[in-house]
Amino acid sequence: MKKIILFVSAFALLLTSCSSDDSDPEPAAPTGTLLTKIIETYDDGSVETSNITYNGNKIVSMITVEYNEKTIFTYTGDLITKEEFFVDDIIDETFVYEYDTNQRLIKSTKTYISSMEVDNFTYNSNNTVSFVTTSAGNTIASGTIYFDGNQPYKKELSEISGTSVYNTTEEDIYDDKVNPFSSVVGFSKIQIACPSYIRGYNGIPNNSIEFKRNGVTDWTSVYTYNSNNMPATEVYTEINHPDYNSTLQYIYN
Repeated sequence: MKKIILFVSAFALLLTSCSSDDSDPEPAAPTGTLLTKIIETYDDGSVETSNITYNGNKIVSMITVEYNEKTIFTYTGDLITKEEFFVDDIIDETFVYEYDTNQRLIKSTKTYISSMEVDNFTYNSNNTVSFVTTSAGNTIASGTIYFDGNQPYKKELSEISGTSVYNTTEEDIYDDKVNPFSSVVGFSKIQIACPSYIRGYNGIPNNSIEFKRNGVTDWTSVYTYNSNNMPATEVYTEINHPDYNSTLQYIYN
């Protein structure tokens, strides 16, 4: 699936059970505001269906039916502290999130087979966040994330490979409508996680309609909206990878 969150990648994202310190059921979100299914039809006619489950407003799982992929979300209180991504019931990737006393993300760790990448975040007084990514004790990337209010929209990224440094500026442009995951507890906290791995931001509270890399458009999304001002359909277009072009249908509770 194109870029749902999560790293899902986006997410990014896809699951069946969840653990949390809260054993009691959570209060449910208002009817029609929690995303429960995404049907993505590619231009070649192939279809992917992802089913999303919740405990109240906490996301439990997302399962992509056709590929037997799932993501399991773990909460500690109201914070998402782990995502586990499985393919054919075999774990493929794990993402672990750590927070400071203000419930701000300060560390994300991605584990894939035997490799591990760790991102450490520093919150600056000018409403930016700096990050450093390390792997096997070596710095492999660093950068700065820029915000419009609470929504990240731009990233300046320097990736290190040997003696070479590759600089990239990524930028998302948003609509003024409501993101499908805006009601999900803790989801906005992990927007900036894994910044050298995830490209762009899905947007919370709004929806990304264009993603640029070094000023050049990489992909676009055109939405129709339902009565709650949330996406009902999306036409997704990748400029350089037309095989990924698709139409998505969003279904809510």
